[in-house]
Amino acid sequence: MSSADKNFHHPFTPYDIQLQFMQALYSCIEEGKVGIFESPTGNAFSTSNLKLNTQSDESSLRALLNFCYFFKPTVQLGALEFAYKGGPAYKYVPIRTLTEVVLLQGKSLSLICGSLSWLRDHKRAKFLDTIDQSLSDGEPEWILEHSRREKTRSARERRKQLEDRLAKIRAEEERQRKKFMDGDQPHKKRRLNAETARSRKQDDSQFELDDYYSDDDERAAANATSKGDGIFSADTVALLEKLRGGPINANVDAEPDNDEVQIFYCSRTHSQLTQFAHELRRVKLPPSIPPETDDEAGESTADADDSLKETMKHLSLGSRKTLCINPKVRALGNPTAINERCLDLQRPETPAEHKCSFVPNKENEVLVNDFRDHTLAKVRDIEDIGKIGSKVGICPYYATRSIVKYSEIITLPYPLLLQRSAREALDISLKNHVVIIDEAHNLMDAISNIHSVSVSLTQLQLAIYQLTTYAQKYKTRLKGSNRVYITQVLRLVNSISDYMKTVLERKRPAEGVLRPSDIMAGKGVDQINPHKLSRYLHESKLARKVDGYIEHSTESEDTDKNAARTSVPVLFQVQSFLISLMNPSSEGKLFFEIAQNDVHLKYMLLDPTNHFREIVEDAKAVILAGGTMSPMEYYAEHLFPYLSSGRLKTYSYGHVIPPDNLVALPVVKGAFNSEFEFTYSKRNDERMIIDLGRTIAALCRVIPDGVVVFFSSYDYLNQVLAAWRKPLPNLKSSALELIEQSKTVFHESQDKATNTDELLQSYSSTINAGSGGGALLLSVMGGKLSEGINFSDKLGRGVIVVGLPFPNIRSAVWQAKVEHVGQKAYESSHGTGPEGSRSKAKAAEVEFLENSCMRTVNQCIGRAIRHQNDYAAILMMDRRYGTQRIQNKLPNWIRQNLVAGAAEQPVERTIGDVSGFFRRKRALNT
Repeated sequence: MSSADKNFHHPFTPYDIQLQFMQALYSCIEEGKVGIFESPTGNAFSTSNLKLNTQSDESSLRALLNFCYFFKPTVQLGALEFAYKGGPAYKYVPIRTLTEVVLLQGKSLSLICGSLSWLRDHKRAKFLDTIDQSLSDGEPEWILEHSRREKTRSARERRKQLEDRLAKIRAEEERQRKKFMDGDQPHKKRRLNAETARSRKQDDSQFELDDYYSDDDERAAANATSKGDGIFSADTVALLEKLRGGPINANVDAEPDNDEVQIFYCSRTHSQLTQFAHELRRVKLPPSIPPETDDEAGESTADADDSLKETMKHLSLGSRKTLCINPKVRALGNPTAINERCLDLQRPETPAEHKCSFVPNKENEVLVNDFRDHTLAKVRDIEDIGKIGSKVGICPYYATRSIVKYSEIITLPYPLLLQRSAREALDISLKNHVVIIDEAHNLMDAISNIHSVSVSLTQLQLAIYQLTTYAQKYKTRLKGSNRVYITQVLRLVNSISDYMKTVLERKRPAEGVLRPSDIMAGKGVDQINPHKLSRYLHESKLARKVDGYIEHSTESEDTDKNAARTSVPVLFQVQSFLISLMNPSSEGKLFFEIAQNDVHLKYMLLDPTNHFREIVEDAKAVILAGGTMSPMEYYAEHLFPYLSSGRLKTYSYGHVIPPDNLVALPVVKGAFNSEFEFTYSKRNDERMIIDLGRTIAALCRVIPDGVVVFFSSYDYLNQVLAAWRKPLPNLKSSALELIEQSKTVFHESQDKATNTDELLQSYSSTINAGSGGGALLLSVMGGKLSEGINFSDKLGRGVIVVGLPFPNIRSAVWQAKVEHVGQKAYESSHGTGPEGSRSKAKAAEVEFLENSCMRTVNQCIGRAIRHQNDYAAILMMDRRYGTQRIQNKLPNWIRQNLVAGAAEQPVERTIGDVSGFFRRKRALNT
């Protein structure tokens, strides 16, 4: 199947860049590649298709506002254009007097249309192959053709029955919606049939540990294998329990082909997945079963009205916290507490009247089927699925398991895809399926965070108290292995706690690296078999038993139950940390940090390669997509080092803006000839900081509306502000006052009490008031405003990046990361000799740091240009931006617009270039 000249069924007329993107995506999936796609968010499409008459149609206006809430697009109203980014900060102009609304979208539709067009084509080709393979050889052609038509007609009829059933559900939902809109709704709201019995006084025998036989190595090994290995978070441990006697998936009719390829679409948050679901609703694709054909001509015989319309089968998966509909369980709030209570209610020893009534079982298969059909009837987001579960009276968290095999595209957040244990708990296999990860610029950090775990000295001391209390209570009832292993757990936790106390007492550096042997040096700890202990913690449910007993005791003392359950049960946190100690030392390291008279111990995953490799090896194709993925070699070197160049493909697409809508310039020297070099050793030069302020003041006089300035850290931003407030020599004004002559100045703060929405609202309101020269917003690279905020149009006519945000190489964590990269490079450089290996290791460390830095820079730069008609000036202030090495790490669409020779020209010429750029844009817009 070729992607050339293909109709991707885009709901609008795509630009050439969208077509190139979709063609490359189609080919990448077809060829089974791993593809990295960089496409700026501004890749919009033709805007003349959608019109709403907001003068007379109030429902259309309401629909528009709801659409904008979810999509956060750029919206053009008549001659006025602005960006909506959520919250009260971005007010709409009065739109009742305007007649045309134009909506511009991002790259999501290109991902949807490219991948799903491939999927339907693939399913259609496979269907035809299956039909042909089922025919008998040696029969006359006319018999074969007749048999082929009959098999196709039969398959179409079965599919049509399903589509008709779903259509009836959609019609009924529409009827109920209209009834509700007309005010004719029932007076009584249906109440969930939740657990209503009063909490019983439980005897403490339920918290006894079952007998544990550690000598049965074969059984224990088999159980360990079934649960996978690696680092398990507290949530994952709870999820894994589902594999041991979890709810029964109801049998459903019309079982799909288990070999059918599916698309797994993953993004960081449920809100991003909700936006994706809303865009998915706009796409209409041809059916996967081809139409019936004429006997002789081979042309379709289906009437237009009778043709098979196959809706998109989409499923959104979520966690228990997101999908639980049991009011008493949801009220616990904390994800770990919700997981544990859910599993407790399903335990075999739990009385039937106290089990969760929403869990699927053989008695409520009809409800599961009803839930399945309502979920598949439309493209639903995660909130819709929760509402359907509440309405039907079935647990959506478990009921969605029965829908996975019917779905064409499944959306889920990072944690549910990236952890093998979570995939197993969800009954998900990625074998021969397509995986698409959007907003993938944070993928490596996400993998590391998911597989990292920390614990504090305070938590360890509480765990010791709880374990000791439990052991004393049940000392006469603990038998054999249970007594031995609880003693081992106490020894190990005491050993870690004692070492952390010495760290606190010695007043050692605020952070550092530890070896596992440092914290496991207590009396008798060396006798512990860590792998057997890890297996015991998994299988005995010790943490749950202890936590349950502590909670039971607390309730008996009339303490507030909810207060006890809203925090993460401490033993689960400790258990997760202990299990992390069993990981290969080459993948991660232990760190300590002293803060607020407490010591925090953290296991951090340094190498995400192996944790993502199993996804790559299972999947048919893997797509990483993002607005800014540069520098792409970062992923090739640190996520896919094992892939051949033929398997890994990178694609970088330009912006839809015309070239004259962007000017990008490195600024090497300031207005008073200071060389801008904001390295750690030179950035404190107050003369250079003052010159920076005066240069920005000069730029603010020629850049209209909003200017956003990004600094390397909050500390440095505060230092710059302090210097700018000082009076200048021979002048009455400070550098800050010079800037304020042109722009009202706002600045981001690290203070948690600072409301970012209010800051953005003030910034936006000042610009839109139009009474002055606009506003200047001082922000931080990697801070709250560097991702997810779109400074389009007037909000970001200028973006200034000050320095390069290299990580703090003096920190223990970054030293460990860099050493790990260098060591890998050293080990891979066989045959180059010791000197050559050391040179390669050093080069790899420098490259790693530069790429980490430039990923952050590129995210900041991408905040400005958001759609085809947007325009802005981007200025990069540091002499290093003038070097070819750094410029090569910028996105293509920035590199292509760099002003030639700008690094060598005086700043007056640069200011003149910027002034001329905006003068030309004003002339074109008048």
